[in-house]
Amino acid sequence: MSVERRMILVFGFLMIMAGCSSGEAQKSGKEEQPRAAASSQAGAAASQTPASQSPAPVSQVRVPAGTFIFGPSEKEFEAFLASSLINFPGMKEKFRRAFVMPARKLELPEFAIDQFEVTNEQYRQFVQATGYRPPDLKNYLVHWTGTTNYPTWAETFPVVWISQEDAEAYCRWRGGRLPTEEEWEKAARGTDGGFFPWGNDYSSTDTANIGGREPKAEPAGNRPGDKSPYEVYDMGGNVAEITSSLIAEGNQARVVLRGGTYRGSGREAATFNRMLVSSSAVRSETVGCRCVKGQ
Repeated sequence: MSVERRMILVFGFLMIMAGCSSGEAQKSGKEEQPRAAASSQAGAAASQTPASQSPAPVSQVRVPAGTFIFGPSEKEFEAFLASSLINFPGMKEKFRRAFVMPARKLELPEFAIDQFEVTNEQYRQFVQATGYRPPDLKNYLVHWTGTTNYPTWAETFPVVWISQEDAEAYCRWRGGRLPTEEEWEKAARGTDGGFFPWGNDYSSTDTANIGGREPKAEPAGNRPGDKSPYEVYDMGGNVAEITSSLIAEGNQARVVLRGGTYRGSGREAATFNRMLVSSSAVRSETVGCRCVKGQ
């Protein structure tokens, strides 16, 4: 069976695209707890953490230097479009503008990337060690109980409700940075240009955490099938991930998100799939991050 027929056809992807484009993340059903006053020195605090409060080691995998295929081919792009039950005037042009086309070979130096998405516990260690508070607290960690504690069940779940600025501060504290979208895509598809992180076949809806009957996030690395050629997990589903890349659109710089989400559809797991949000301050319950180290 072709890739097109094997994909899960649900409306969730377009809803996420529309929601991200609006630049407004909806709040969860839980009320936000009272927040401490924002500190303008948050970035400095994160970069001047005492040695005794340095981060615990996080599992990373090496992505060797070399070339890879960046962006979809025309055939892959048409397959992506054909998997949708929705069609509207200008849809093809909209997606074509959103993706990196035509496909091209890029060469990247070696880098190391987190094997799993950053968890609530890992992010909590950062907050407690640095006292980090973003200047803009809108929707910041609204699923936590206060600013330094998460619900017990969430320990190994990917941290969400963070912005690009928050994610960058966390990665700096670890001595790293956010991946560029090029690094993210190479880590997801390898050098052979796979349609999905695990290959070209979407044979099981259990492969990645995407669009289940009761959509919800799962612990990082919970789906062994959602593993890239470099053994990086959850690049197809669970939560989308923030990159360091910005795309100019009119007078606005938009942040590039990569990866599928638990509320999306099968095609969203495509390694070349690309979503944009309106600013580096936007936060969402379906967006997390991972870090890299390298040039």
